[in-house]
Amino acid sequence: DLDEALPALDVATKCLKALKLANIQEIKALGNPPAGVRLTLEAICIMFQVKPVKKTVDMKKVDDYWEASQKGPLNEPKKLLDDLFEFDKDNIPEAVISRIQPYINREDFDPVAIKKSSVACEALCMWCRAMYKYHFVAKGVEPKRKMLAEAEASLMNTMKKLRAAQKELKAVEDK
Repeated sequence: DLDEALPALDVATKCLKALKLANIQEIKALGNPPAGVRLTLEAICIMFQVKPVKKTVDMKKVDDYWEASQKGPLNEPKKLLDDLFEFDKDNIPEAVISRIQPYINREDFDPVAIKKSSVACEALCMWCRAMYKYHFVAKGVEPKRKMLAEAEASLMNTMKKLRAAQKELKAVEDK
């Protein structure tokens, strides 16, 4: 099961390691970013639970993640890079997974497509997709981990009883 998610995680990690502070600063400096950059930063905001800025466009309230990303994740590029590496991938809230799923399903939220807008965003896109995939694989593996822990605990208990019985047997044999 983990064999499925770990390669994606490794590739995403390698791409993140290749990211430089300057790459993130370059994204932040964009006045009117391409759609792929906006899309990727929306996904990053969702993953880090950064709420969008509510704006009125054509008399409708819309979520503006670009402004939110400027004030949030992109505001401190070094912190963003650290946060990406230190992200608690084993405890992604279900609400985040539900909110990110439509992005994962979009054809234009693909690393190859995103790379056309920004190489840095390609890595961020890969990271989002890897976290999403890892979530489901880890969720599937969790019951197996629990069963293994229970089996190991049972084995330890049985071994303890065996050692006690062997000790008693030795005491009887030594008499």
